[in-house]
Amino acid sequence: MVMIKDDWAYALEPGIREWFNVGYSRRPSMISTLFNVMQSAKDSEYFHSFGAISPDAWKNFERSGQVSSVSFDKGYRTTFTHKEFVVELPIRRTFLEDNLYSNILEPSQQLGDSAALRRETDAASVFNNASSTSYLGGDGVPLVDSSHPQGPHKGSAVQDNEGSLSISADNVETVRQAMMAYTDDVGELIGVMPNLILVPPELENEAKIITQTEFKVGSANNDINPQQGRFSYMVWHYLTDADGWFMIDTNLMKRSLVWFDRIPLGINLKNEDTTVYARYIARMRYSYGWRDWRWIYGNNIT
Repeated sequence: MVMIKDDWAYALEPGIREWFNVGYSRRPSMISTLFNVMQSAKDSEYFHSFGAISPDAWKNFERSGQVSSVSFDKGYRTTFTHKEFVVELPIRRTFLEDNLYSNILEPSQQLGDSAALRRETDAASVFNNASSTSYLGGDGVPLVDSSHPQGPHKGSAVQDNEGSLSISADNVETVRQAMMAYTDDVGELIGVMPNLILVPPELENEAKIITQTEFKVGSANNDINPQQGRFSYMVWHYLTDADGWFMIDTNLMKRSLVWFDRIPLGINLKNEDTTVYARYIARMRYSYGWRDWRWIYGNNIT
């Protein structure tokens, strides 16, 4: 007969945590690559955008000798409210008594993998739901839309970052030009420099050909491929639209696409009677979203 001490659940906790982390780290994550990951000490965080300063403000001193005091239009407010995710992992005492260690370690590992999947799926939902009117940004429209308001004080003026173009070398150039024409709320060019194409696995080959081929794609001539060197590409397995693709300015993306880790993922023993079961609680809190849309152009093929 195997003698099990009363503190067996506490003794298992380091092993449970280690295998939980093994499972969590098994699944590659794109969150830190795409999102600006930040910490938070509150139940929610918010950002207020501010309008741009007209470059004409710089002319006033030369014209009048007076130093201009610049002002900003108040922009949109975006709130990130952290959600809580909690799962209980029960481990039966008989697994330890009967040396059934696989019944202890494998569920721990799978739970860690499941936590990673939850986070990755949520992160990808920003792109999978980019055109959905159920997910609105601070300006009242989806991330990818044909009618982004120029600003809250700019009347009916709108801008467009939504298309229906299939991925091709010519269409990549069309979208690149459209992004470079984005303006701020006072109508000045922002200076968007798109440098990343984000695709699902189904479009990986096309993205690689377009961005890495030395000569012009689909031509027998020796014309250079102007897209080579302009773009890198990324494949994300959690993008659900097999035909959809996104063009991104990664510098602006890191300012606008936000992930808050309020409570980092962890697993700990629940304090209760462990005569039959030890119950471990895995828990995390986070929020995510975007502050502004001007870093992305999405193509939703219908």
